[in-house]
Amino acid sequence: MDNILKTVRINDLLNIYSSQLSDTQREILENYFVYDLSMSEIAEDRSISRAAVEDAIKKGSKKLETLESELHLLEKREALLKAAKSIKENTNDEKIISIAEEIERIID
Repeated sequence: MDNILKTVRINDLLNIYSSQLSDTQREILENYFVYDLSMSEIAEDRSISRAAVEDAIKKGSKKLETLESELHLLEKREALLKAAKSIKENTNDEKIISIAEEIERIID
């Protein structure tokens, strides 16, 4: 998977499942994928080895992917957004468009 796509996917998964990670995993993943800090920067900031950071990233990312494979919340979110967009594109009814926009606002 392309690095940019992986970063976007992990960010999306973090938005949904971050509460299921340990505080350490969540913070390291956020620093790496959200704030774009290097593994060395994270290691230095936390006074741990770069290998420990890499391990936390691998385990945390795997846990996020496992949760998604079991629960499919990101997949369902994307399907709802796609459906709302399709509804908006295929109707002229302002009330229905308004409902679709509200769905998008809530989900996004």
